[in-house]
Amino acid sequence: MKISKKQKAKNRQKIIRSMVDLTIEKGLKAATMREVARGAGLGDATIYNYFPTKDAIVYAYYEDQFDRVTDALRNIPDFHTYTFQEQLQTFFETQLDLLMADREYLDITFKNAFLTLSQDYARVKPTREKFMAIVRDIFEAAIQAGEIEDQVFLDVYIQVFWEYYVGIILYWLKDDSDQFASTSVLIDKSLDLSASAIRAGLANKVFDMGVFLFKNHLLSRMDLVRERVDILHGIKRKFMDKADK
Repeated sequence: MKISKKQKAKNRQKIIRSMVDLTIEKGLKAATMREVARGAGLGDATIYNYFPTKDAIVYAYYEDQFDRVTDALRNIPDFHTYTFQEQLQTFFETQLDLLMADREYLDITFKNAFLTLSQDYARVKPTREKFMAIVRDIFEAAIQAGEIEDQVFLDVYIQVFWEYYVGIILYWLKDDSDQFASTSVLIDKSLDLSASAIRAGLANKVFDMGVFLFKNHLLSRMDLVRERVDILHGIKRKFMDKADK
């Protein structure tokens, strides 16, 4: 019997939710696919039509979180009027708000999923790409608005923000301050510093300086280098000629 796409989506969410609840209750290793399926109200074999392993369900949870945060940001009526820094800060704070209810689940699964050598890079990729798409949109909106320059190292910046995100989550999971105030201060101060550096175009200026030095100093000395190499080759030939005699 065929089921609709809507029902498939619901079943998928039920499986993910069941996995979260069982992991919190029993731990990741103790939870079985059969128990996850039954918790979702599905047959023991049906779950494999959606996910091949428990790890696949874990990564699906994190991937879905970026769909949720994207929807949340789109529902902020004046989000497009926020500054570059405000958009970044709202993104990170909204993400943490959405994850709050499942903080215990993250404490069990996040580090193993994103920070250990055993992580499945193929499964991490969709989650990372969704994160990067959000950050890229924020950068491009700021560039279009003239708030920041075109970024020579845009892809590098986006990768750095992914590493920053992983670090923030790990810090938040260890934060025992009242209402996670320490995490809020860390996000505020670190984004203020990074946004200021980006607005100042420091990386672009360093790149421009590198290009200038290369063109005006290194290239101008290439002829001198070639001349020295030719002299050395000439000396070598004379030496070899004498040796042959």
